[in-house]
Amino acid sequence: MKTARNSSNKPYECKQPWPEEIFVQCGGHGLVIDSKAPEGSYTTAFFEAFPKAPSCFLRGEGATVEEAEEKCWNKYQKVLTCDHEMERRDRTDGYAYCKHCSYASTVFAPLTKCCKCNTPTAYTQDYRGKIYCKKHKRFKSKDPNPPRFFDDSLKRTPRKYKKLLKKAATKKFREGGILGKVKYQISVIGDKKFFCGDKVLTLMFKRQELMLIGRFKPKREGDEFSD
Repeated sequence: MKTARNSSNKPYECKQPWPEEIFVQCGGHGLVIDSKAPEGSYTTAFFEAFPKAPSCFLRGEGATVEEAEEKCWNKYQKVLTCDHEMERRDRTDGYAYCKHCSYASTVFAPLTKCCKCNTPTAYTQDYRGKIYCKKHKRFKSKDPNPPRFFDDSLKRTPRKYKKLLKKAATKKFREGGILGKVKYQISVIGDKKFFCGDKVLTLMFKRQELMLIGRFKPKREGDEFSD
């Protein structure tokens, strides 16, 4: 039986017959930032799968890892049998979402075009919003007044921004009475995860990161993070 990497304990033995080529991971205490939750966040057991055919990301949540895995498995089965009807949902980069299941992937040509060769692309853009393809990225203009924290086109997290996120995550853990060293990890799809003991804080979207930083940012430079 396939095992999943478990952030909360020893490797978890899957209850569903996941194909060997699918990477799976789970945890019993995932902390998720959610503006709709009563306290702005919630803790949940989770199970995540990363199928390659079709290529997508699937996540299940529940009271236990077993329940989360079952929900994730059901999503996977629906993806396999669905006659996908894709929609852009206001995205212009070619990434689209199925109207009927959890499948999402880059399936359309980008609506944006390279400002140099007019080829459809969403490879990168400069501070003025001009789009460049991979071939012409060398012409990308540099921002004369770059923002303090900036995610570059390679999607790497700048050191200062990562440090700020880690401080905010540490404060969030301490608020819940969880002490210890906080470790940082980026998943294969770009989710940011912070580990403290057997607890996991998962940031899936940029708005979650900004919410966390906004809540725990220092009152002024050099101060400790505020409550």
